[in-house]
Amino acid sequence: NDLLSHATARIGRRSDLAASTVSFYVNQAYQEIAQAEPGALLETIVVSSTTSGENRPSLPANMMELINLSWLTTNAVASGQTLRRAGLERCDSAGFLPLAKPQEYVLFSNWVELWPSPDSAYSLQLRYYAYPSDMTLGTAVPSLASEWRPAILYLAEAFLHEYVGNDLEGASARARYAGLATSLKGIAARRQASSDMRASLPLRPSRY
Repeated sequence: NDLLSHATARIGRRSDLAASTVSFYVNQAYQEIAQAEPGALLETIVVSSTTSGENRPSLPANMMELINLSWLTTNAVASGQTLRRAGLERCDSAGFLPLAKPQEYVLFSNWVELWPSPDSAYSLQLRYYAYPSDMTLGTAVPSLASEWRPAILYLAEAFLHEYVGNDLEGASARARYAGLATSLKGIAARRQASSDMRASLPLRPSRY
């Protein structure tokens, strides 16, 4: 894709670099940036159901970071409720019985443990950031907002310079990456800017 060809060009179109090497470092830069600043294109929702007594629903294989876990419905009553994340030690100490409507959860291995264990079938909604898929096809594009693509390019350039021993050029590329990355707004900042999350300071009434 374009990122691979531009990264190759930026380090001097070295003929000793295999395309697979350039692809590896471009994808490494992509993964690193996506984990540091996941965007809306990586947000995913999965809906699943529990059964009575079973408190370990599996997590999605591509889950990078959990956003929240909530009920869509509880028994036959349509209602929503966000579950609280709890400490594993406290839940283990308290035990997962008797069966009841779960209020909290803990993350462990490749599943989520509901606390207490569910006493019935519940519908769960899990919001999470997914790991980005490696870009392998020539037409593949990163699952990040367009303004983050130059950041991937600069970081990949830094990786490639370091790979061939050009430490000074690698440091310069990292500086360009850091300067750009700090200037860009993350998804949380964008949403806050577009919402009514503003503060005002009312003036004190005059005493005179």
